[in-house]
Amino acid sequence: MDAVKSIVLGIVQGLTEFLPVSSSGHLVIIPFLFKWDYIPVYYTVTLHLATLLSLVTIFHRDIWQIIKAFFLGIVKKSKRSEKYFKLSIFIIIATIPAAVIGFLFNDFIGGFFSKPLYTGIFLLLTAVFLVTGEATGKRAESRIKYKNNHNMTNNTGSNENTGSNENSGNNNNVTSNGNKANDKKSKPINKADGTKNSEYRGLNFISATVVGIGQAISILPGISRSGTTISFARSFGINRQESVKFSMILSIPVILGAFIFETLKSYSNIFQADLKIAGNIAVSFLCSYLSGIFAIKFLMVISKNKNLNFFAIYCIVIGITIITLVLIKKF
Repeated sequence: MDAVKSIVLGIVQGLTEFLPVSSSGHLVIIPFLFKWDYIPVYYTVTLHLATLLSLVTIFHRDIWQIIKAFFLGIVKKSKRSEKYFKLSIFIIIATIPAAVIGFLFNDFIGGFFSKPLYTGIFLLLTAVFLVTGEATGKRAESRIKYKNNHNMTNNTGSNENTGSNENSGNNNNVTSNGNKANDKKSKPINKADGTKNSEYRGLNFISATVVGIGQAISILPGISRSGTTISFARSFGINRQESVKFSMILSIPVILGAFIFETLKSYSNIFQADLKIAGNIAVSFLCSYLSGIFAIKFLMVISKNKNLNFFAIYCIVIGITIITLVLIKKF
């Protein structure tokens, strides 16, 4: 593999690892389109390690808080109700399906990495996940907001009634005290939509398990890991930006585990590589790391105000193109 191929594959891996278009699928598509040899799995996993470092660079504070909260929660029960401890548990739960599937079916899944037809089909499935996730996510968010606004209205009404009863038999001082009590009750309410603190609202044992199943499915090339996990999280009412962030942090243990597994499995090939191959891997690694940082920041910015359906359109176009080219080549 020459330097040009190394640079292209590194950039493609870094960009597509976090954008919901399937990095593994593109590492099948690119060699197919340019008639390159399919790259070995250990090379792919090495590029994944580069994107893992991209994640650590961007989210190192969150990662540290999650790790610290997990171990503190094990020791102290009082810490188990904190946000980061719960998040660590949900990450563990969502990681289990991918770890089990990857370990049991690694050889079977590896066979798909040289079959672009399946990659094209799986890209179409990614598009379905993205569109469905956005549609169900909007409905779920609307239901949650309606429920919380309804509860807030009921609480406000009951507070007003209580205040009026108290005021009928008391003076202005009592009214002032009643207002203070109402103020205290209203503090947890979010100014934006009248709901309580909603960070990762909708994330629980069930939703974490379902998101984990989505991550397990995405081991197949063409099914985007980020696209699937974001879409599955959205369907439970987790807002778009929080779904994106959870998806990215969730990928850390899976990428790290895959890297360790493939390194142990292919260590003889890795350590027998000559200096030229090692240099090309290093070039790919750097390109993947830098483009990964760009992709993370880009997705975090656009997810604030835009849905991800244009990525679904991209997956449909690329998927149909690959399927068509494969069929033409066969016939």
